[in-house]
Amino acid sequence: MKNIICYTLLGLGLIFSSNANAQVPDKNELEAKIDALIPPQVNDTTPGLVIGIVQKGELVFSKGYGLANMAYGMPNDPNMVYNIGSVSKQFLGYAFALLHVKGDLNIDDPVNKYLEDWPEFKHTVTLRHLLSHTSGYREAYTMSNLAGRIVGVDRLSRDECLDVVRKQPELEFIPGSRYTYNSTAWVILAEILEKVTGQAADEWVETNILQALEMNDTQIESYVGEVIVNTAESYSFDKEKGFVNEKSNRAIFGAAEVSASIPDLVKWINNYRSAEIGGKAVRDLFLDPFILNDGLNSEYALGIGVGSYRGLKRYRHTGGHEAFASQLSYYPDYDLGIITISNYGGRGWLATSKIADLLLEEYIKPESDKIGQAFEISRKELEQLEGLYLASSLNRTLDLKIAKDTLTIGGRTKLIPVSKNIFRVKGGNNQIQVKKLSNGRTELSNSRNETFTKVEEWTPDKEELRSFEGDYWSDELETVYHLIVKDGNLRIKHRWIGEVSLKPISKDIFKTDWGYFVKFNRNKEGGILNLSISSGRTLNVVFNRKE
Repeated sequence: MKNIICYTLLGLGLIFSSNANAQVPDKNELEAKIDALIPPQVNDTTPGLVIGIVQKGELVFSKGYGLANMAYGMPNDPNMVYNIGSVSKQFLGYAFALLHVKGDLNIDDPVNKYLEDWPEFKHTVTLRHLLSHTSGYREAYTMSNLAGRIVGVDRLSRDECLDVVRKQPELEFIPGSRYTYNSTAWVILAEILEKVTGQAADEWVETNILQALEMNDTQIESYVGEVIVNTAESYSFDKEKGFVNEKSNRAIFGAAEVSASIPDLVKWINNYRSAEIGGKAVRDLFLDPFILNDGLNSEYALGIGVGSYRGLKRYRHTGGHEAFASQLSYYPDYDLGIITISNYGGRGWLATSKIADLLLEEYIKPESDKIGQAFEISRKELEQLEGLYLASSLNRTLDLKIAKDTLTIGGRTKLIPVSKNIFRVKGGNNQIQVKKLSNGRTELSNSRNETFTKVEEWTPDKEELRSFEGDYWSDELETVYHLIVKDGNLRIKHRWIGEVSLKPISKDIFKTDWGYFVKFNRNKEGGILNLSISSGRTLNVVFNRKE
């Protein structure tokens, strides 16, 4: 299979630091090893990906695989620009660090200091909360989907995103109490930057960051249909249609909309180390992770993740838009950056961690599953832990099951026993603690203090299902859901969404194929009062039952 389309391979004298010299492959050996990691479905007739590796400020490896444009047979090229999705957030985050240090704003100020006609909730939301995904605001993309306006298909404007928060009845959680990824916050931030500087956010970032770093190929899409010069196309694959050229009907800078080349992203990564823009005070603020109210490290700073991988400190962000899937990772202690961008969605995804495993092999902590395995837990005890666990936020589940005498999440991710009540998640440092509640139920808590309670399986009969039928109205979304029973299943019927089947998971709680959770809430007499919908990014959207 031919899959090497376009590449640049430079000298690879990779010396990671003054006190750490890595034994890395020569350039031919490295190229062969990276080639072996390329997904097998990528070849010279399909879309694919581009890869860049930067070490000590130099682009030491760059290569394209597959096609950038299928209509013209144009190969992927690291010098072309690719939509980097949410990796874009860090440019706006850095802008706020610049303005904070300069004194033009304070990221600990309340949001409503900068915006007119902005709701005041019981708890204050600050700019820092927006920058760290800890605000408690609604997520506009999810809300639009719930209203039947599918993001990427239907047009979504900045004003519509802002109105989602204006219509929000209350915060989803106390600001700073939890990390919930929220792209709407970044739309709000772009609006605030414009108010503070008197200049559109994309123009300000282009002038003060991109041009200052001579990222001359990088472009920001400011309106739907804007021509992006030298850009690759993105594609998905459908069994019936074949390859589909994906397009977006959204262009709202802040959350995304940056298109960049590998060489330009190298210049950006180098700013991590040099602090060329703004100096050390700005760089340090940008990379300072938010500490949650309970003292836990959120491992997210101002638009970039600040955590670790197998014992090595790492700055990282991923992004997805249209069918582009991007990753940018930097290991500061070894001055090593790795970039991969797929224009084939998940089919062209190559985790940057796999490349890090090649280059940092001797520094990565070996994953020793022997730790904790000396503690024996009988199969009978493990069987008592099997079952479905529902998050207290009603937006996630964990399915524990035994596979080959090992307790797993979903039959795939192994849980390694550390003690009788503590398990380590294989492949990371996360732990799950088991606790027996006074009501006899089992509760799990993870390293982020999220709790999951074991739920009893529930199979409603036809009469029970019919009791949920009716019309449910949301004031926030200004839309109605019709609940019907069809073919033995409870379904949501909506004029734009169509029909969505609900699968029962516990008493009065259902899950959709979209990953949304629906809870029916009852009055004191036991009648159905309303339903609430929660997802990974949005909690407790209420639809009241109409009489």
